[in-house]
Amino acid sequence: MLSLAAGRTIFLEEDIVTFEEVNFLKKYGYLSEQGFGSPTYTALSIAEAVRSMQNFAGLPPTGQLDSETRKLFKRKRCGVKDIETKSNRIKRYILQQGWGRKAITYRVINGSSTLEKSRVEALMANALAVWAPHGNLRFKSLNSAADIQVSFASKDHGDGFPFDGPGHVVAHAFPPPHGAMHFDDDEQWGDNANEEDEDVTDFFAVAVHEIGHALGLSHSNVKSSVMYPYYQVPVEKLHEDDILGMQELYLKEQPSSAEVAASFTLAPRSTVADSDENLLPDLCYANYDTLQVIQNKLYVFEEEWVWVLSERKIIEEGYPKRFHDVFVGLPRHFKVIRTIYENRNGHIVIFSGRSYFEFSSRFHLIKRGRITDFKIPSRVAELTTVFLSNYNNKTYLIDDERYWRYDEDTGTMDKGYPKQMSAWRDVPYPVDAALIWKGDTFFFRGPRFWRFDNKSVKAHPYYPLPTAVVWFPCEPTPDIAIYLTNSEP
Repeated sequence: MLSLAAGRTIFLEEDIVTFEEVNFLKKYGYLSEQGFGSPTYTALSIAEAVRSMQNFAGLPPTGQLDSETRKLFKRKRCGVKDIETKSNRIKRYILQQGWGRKAITYRVINGSSTLEKSRVEALMANALAVWAPHGNLRFKSLNSAADIQVSFASKDHGDGFPFDGPGHVVAHAFPPPHGAMHFDDDEQWGDNANEEDEDVTDFFAVAVHEIGHALGLSHSNVKSSVMYPYYQVPVEKLHEDDILGMQELYLKEQPSSAEVAASFTLAPRSTVADSDENLLPDLCYANYDTLQVIQNKLYVFEEEWVWVLSERKIIEEGYPKRFHDVFVGLPRHFKVIRTIYENRNGHIVIFSGRSYFEFSSRFHLIKRGRITDFKIPSRVAELTTVFLSNYNNKTYLIDDERYWRYDEDTGTMDKGYPKQMSAWRDVPYPVDAALIWKGDTFFFRGPRFWRFDNKSVKAHPYYPLPTAVVWFPCEPTPDIAIYLTNSEP
C-alpha cells in the first residue's frame, strides 16, 4: 500500500512518487479520478499506471520510475488525455468524431507574444494543408465565427483546462463540434525550431498535431505519428496511422495504395475492388480486428471481411468473404468481430458487449447469452479477447488490463481472478488477439505478435516479430524492422 510522506510524496517500493506525478497519471487517463490517498491507489495500481504510460510512450513497460520515464513528466506535450477511457480498446488510431462535411472554416483570433498574427495565419494555412488531402477537406479562413477557432492564452483561460506556464503543456484542442485550438502564450513560440532549441517551441509542429484533435482524432501511441502526444520536430507529413484515422473519419472509400503510399514512408492499407465493386482491405496492411484458430485453421477478421488460412501464408480458395456469409444467423448490425473463440465442445462463440452468440461446428447460430454465463461480473462492459488454453484446458477471458480463468467442464470461475495482464510478462497489453497454433500460445497487438512460453510465464526473448510477413503471404518491406521492437504502434 501507499504511505504518505511530508504531504508531498508517496512511496512505491523503491521509488518515491510525487503528488505531481500522480496528478499527471490522472490527468492523462492512466489513473482513475479518485481522492488522493484513497485505498484505490495501491502500489500495484500506480505501478500499472506507470506501465501503461510507458507502453503508450514507447518505453519498456517496467512499471518503475526510471530516469527515462521521469523525463516524460517534464517533457513538452499536448494537454489532451492519452487514454480517454479504460474500457476502450486501444488500436493504432483512436477516433472521436468528425465534422460530417468536407468544407471546414477556421479563424486565427490572435498572435502570441513572440509570433505575430500574420505569421500564425500563414503557418496555420500550411498546417491545415498537411491534413486536407487525406480527407478531401477544404479549409476556408474567416474573420468571424468559424468551426475551428485558434487563439493564444495563458494560465486559466476559461475552458476548464488551465495552462501551466513555460514548458510541459504547450497547447490543447477540442474535437468537433467544438473545434477550439488553444496555445499557451507563456511559451516562446517560434518558426522552424529544432530539437536543440529547448526554449523555443515550433508553432507549425504543434499546430499540425492540434489540428488532428480539432478534426476528431485522439492521441496515438505510434511514436512517429503526428498524433503522438509528446512534442517532436520536425513535422513534415502525416504517418500511416494519422492517415488511416482521417480515412475512417472523412472518406467513405479508401484511396488507392499508390495514392496513399506517396505520402508517407510506411505502406498504408491498400485496396482492391471485388465483383460487387466494394473495396477489400489488403491483408498485408490491414489493421485487423482480431485473429483466432477455429477448426485448426487461422481466421483473420478485418472490417466486414474474414480470411481463412489453412497454414501460415496459405489463404484458402474463395476468401476473403463477408463474415455474415460464414456465420449464419449472426445479427446484421454486427460491423466488426473483435472477440471470437472455439470452446471445448467445438462450438464457436462471438462476443459483443455483454452478450455472446454461440454457433455450431457448422457455423449456424444455436444460442445467445450474456457474459455473466461465464461468471464474469455484470459490471464488465466488454471482453476484448477470449481463448482456450491447451496448457491447462482453461478459458481465458480478457478485458483490456485484466483477465479471468474459467473452467468450462465445471462451469466455474477459478479462485483469485481477475488478475492483471502484467502477469503475462513481456507481452504488451491490451492485446488484439490471443490464440493457440500448433501447440504454442501467441499474442497479437497492432502489426506485431509474441510467442509465449507457458512454463516460464513470459514471452520468448526473440519476439516480437511482424505479423503480416510471418503469418500472411506478404513480402517484407524496408520499414518492417520497426516491428521488431516493443514500442507499440
